Amino acid sequence: MRFHPGLAFAALMLMGATPAFAQANCEAPIPPVAPDGKTATQAQITAAVTDAKNFISQSDVYQTCLLDYVRTQKEQAATDKKPFDTYIETTIQKQVDSNQAAKVRAGQEINAAVNDYKMSHPK
Repeated sequence: MRFHPGLAFAALMLMGATPAFAQANCEAPIPPVAPDGKTATQAQITAAVTDAKNFISQSDVYQTCLLDYVRTQKEQAATDKKPFDTYIETTIQKQVDSNQAAKVRAGQEINAAVNDYKMSHPK
């Protein structure tokens, strides 16, 4: 087996770059699935509304966690007198934006399910 100095150098560079790409330890919530309001029971609709509210609440916590991570990284860069890697902020903002879109979608889907339920079950 031959030693490849170029390959060894590339591996060392990759390992050294890993901390710059470290992500926040924030756990993204899983979006709920809204039931079919036309066929769902009242209990299913009630549970789905609760799931949607929980998802939205957990998403707020998730987004705060991500933004706190960016703030902490900026503060650490300032403390270390090093430039802040804007890639971190850009990547985190994409995660926040994606989660925000999921929140809006979850709200719209549960509202549509509730409206369909009400139309299918007039009092």
